[in-house]
Amino acid sequence: MREYLLVSALAVSLYVLALFSIVRGSRHVSASWQLLGYSGVPLAAGGLGFILRFWHPTPGPYMANSVYPFGPHLNAWAVSFGFMWIGYGLLFTFVCFHAAHEHRKKAWALLLVSWFLAWLPHGVIGVAFAVAGANRESIDFYARWASDRSGFLLLLRGALIMFSHFALAIGGFVATGLQIMKSRSTYPAAA
Repeated sequence: MREYLLVSALAVSLYVLALFSIVRGSRHVSASWQLLGYSGVPLAAGGLGFILRFWHPTPGPYMANSVYPFGPHLNAWAVSFGFMWIGYGLLFTFVCFHAAHEHRKKAWALLLVSWFLAWLPHGVIGVAFAVAGANRESIDFYARWASDRSGFLLLLRGALIMFSHFALAIGGFVATGLQIMKSRSTYPAAA
């Protein structure tokens, strides 16, 4: 078995064990906090996708900004980014379920800020492509990629993962925000 599959399997196993432990303790969490918390799951799945897609093992010698055990420097960036998404998704889920017991406005705000900061560079990239990108070439690139069955399935999988993450996160943020505002008017100490 290739080393990248072994490391990926280890990462996924650790993630699933930790997630199972978190979910077991979330039985008494409101649906709105569960919705928000579970948005970390597709985020972690997207991270795994980055790891499996971009890890192209290379033998040494390794050189900074050039060759890494994960492949060239861009591949190394994408693989490390994937592992960060797995870790962030797990922590996000845990903090949501923990904060749910407190109905803390500060925890909700911290989660919102951290989520926004995690997606900010991607938003900048999206706006840059929309405003000043060479869109025809980008569209042609993805059209060629999607014309192949495996490329189409990879793009579809990525789109479904991101859609589910954003739907869960946005729905969860709105629902928990409303819940916090409602509980704040009832219980001022919970704010």
